[in-house]
Amino acid sequence: MEHRDALTTHLAWWGLRRFTSEATYDQWQRDTLSPGHVAELNRLVELKRARHVLSDEVAFYDVSANPDILPVLYSQRYDYYVAVGPALAELIARSRTVLDFGCGPGILTTFYASQFPDSTFVGIDRSQACIDIAAKQASNLGLANVRFECHDLQAQTWSGQFDLVIASQALFQSEADPGVPSSSWDTFDRPHDAGIQAAFERRTGLTIPLDHLCALLGPDSRLILFEKTHHLARRVSFQRALAARGLTLLAPPQPMQYLAVEELVEDGPLYVLKLASHESFGSQGPPWSESPTITPEQELYACRGEAARMVCERLPQKSVTAVEEWPDATLGKIRAEWGRAAHSLCYLYVDMGANTLSSVILVAGALGAPILMSYVERIRHLKGSDSRELLSFLESICPTLAGQTDSLETPLYENHTPAAQGVWAGLASRRVDRECTDEELGGRQLHIEMGTAAGLVFLYCANTLDQRQLILMDVHRRKLLEDYYQELLQDHHTRTA
Repeated sequence: MEHRDALTTHLAWWGLRRFTSEATYDQWQRDTLSPGHVAELNRLVELKRARHVLSDEVAFYDVSANPDILPVLYSQRYDYYVAVGPALAELIARSRTVLDFGCGPGILTTFYASQFPDSTFVGIDRSQACIDIAAKQASNLGLANVRFECHDLQAQTWSGQFDLVIASQALFQSEADPGVPSSSWDTFDRPHDAGIQAAFERRTGLTIPLDHLCALLGPDSRLILFEKTHHLARRVSFQRALAARGLTLLAPPQPMQYLAVEELVEDGPLYVLKLASHESFGSQGPPWSESPTITPEQELYACRGEAARMVCERLPQKSVTAVEEWPDATLGKIRAEWGRAAHSLCYLYVDMGANTLSSVILVAGALGAPILMSYVERIRHLKGSDSRELLSFLESICPTLAGQTDSLETPLYENHTPAAQGVWAGLASRRVDRECTDEELGGRQLHIEMGTAAGLVFLYCANTLDQRQLILMDVHRRKLLEDYYQELLQDHHTRTA
């Protein structure tokens, strides 16, 4: 908490603001930036996306370092700083010398230096304009324990060793690279192919700077990496690159979530590493995982209001485990019901009586069942208490924004995470009526299938870049899924034509 509070003050000193509304942020941008600045930034962004040329990226960050532009542009990353900054500060505490690779304009580097005056910091970046503004701001802050240098590790090595080396969203040159596909659409496993791995490292520009960073590590050094590797197809290949260089984990990788104004970003994970060849570290750390991170919460499907009532009514082969009912002075009567449906699903439905919009249903597979039971226990605990507490609890597990506007098109279950595969595989009496598996560019596959399972109609879509989608409907609305099946096929054929 101490580092977080200090960082908030630090970001304000830099002129950064936190926004939770895109409209408010856009208005501030229009009020602050000149039309010329906006046009130049847009031009450079389009060049970066279209050409993937290093000089275009450097040019963009040179412009972003303009004192008139910097606060506006970097305010988009406010919550990124709040998520990453304190986490890294906790790891810096016992390091005497720290290198911050890809420091940009030095927003976090100067924060670290201010928090640890007895440590020495070096920030390097290939944008000279960013280095200039970082050095100026460090001087303005009166920091004597940090220096900044313009240096490109892609082009040349850096001499010396550091107790701690940090690279946060600085190693990958291609954020758009999808990574390495799995062996087939029905698995998350990747082939161990040296040629495929080398091609990934070349495409993303990872090889040379990662080698140069490893050369800066001494016997007791640590390396902290935080890159855009949330998607398994990128994470596995990134981890294999780390392991091939003798790096091992000091702690389990830490996933990160933060907002980019309104958009929720799932990023990372954050890696804390050391070189395995150094015996002073003792035993090996946690193992590398090449499986998707699947939590029970990912299985949960939730909706509210009239859609929730409709889902509860249409779940097939329902077996009610228990019902709780109690009167409420405001809502008239509250009813909580839970049980099983279609042999392989479990559900929890809360009818809020007069407050129809607050009614909630949650549906899950076997993995999510313990979460639903914990919610049942919470509802039992709140039985008979102030209904506002129950409403607040239901809002926390199923926000109002999750409600469906058209209950006729609301599925009985929907999942767009890797957890969908487990629910699909566990569907009772699953029978495939139609399916299509297409080869895509680069050996990738897309599989779409539709069928029936225990009174349900299902559509399942999976590809070798780990995307999964499962939709369950009652049999009376089969045509909705048939139309969607054809739409998915048409979209795929259009993209690959």
